[in-house]
Amino acid sequence: MISLDQVQLLEQKVGSAVEKITQLNAENSALRAKCAELQSALDAKSEQFNSFQSDQNKIEEGILSALDRLNTVENTVLESASGENNSSEESVDYSYVSGNDGEQNDPYNNGSQGQF
Repeated sequence: MISLDQVQLLEQKVGSAVEKITQLNAENSALRAKCAELQSALDAKSEQFNSFQSDQNKIEEGILSALDRLNTVENTVLESASGENNSSEESVDYSYVSGNDGEQNDPYNNGSQGQF
């Protein structure tokens, strides 16, 4: 037969188990709430990151486009300058470099002997 002490010990163990289960259920609920909160924050940060990444890509494309346009302008300027140099070299007057007597005839010198 079962004694009264055994029944009381069983009731005590059942009460302790019920208390522990209640505590674990509360902790589980708190952890689930925290998990949902963290998941929501992660989703928001992921969305923000994707937005920043998209903006970064647009900025990069804009910079590359501007650089391409600058290269085009630079090439056009260099080509036109090269064409002007080739045509202007043919008509350059070098007569001031040396006179009839072999001395340098500098139009900017005004007769001075190179003294400043």
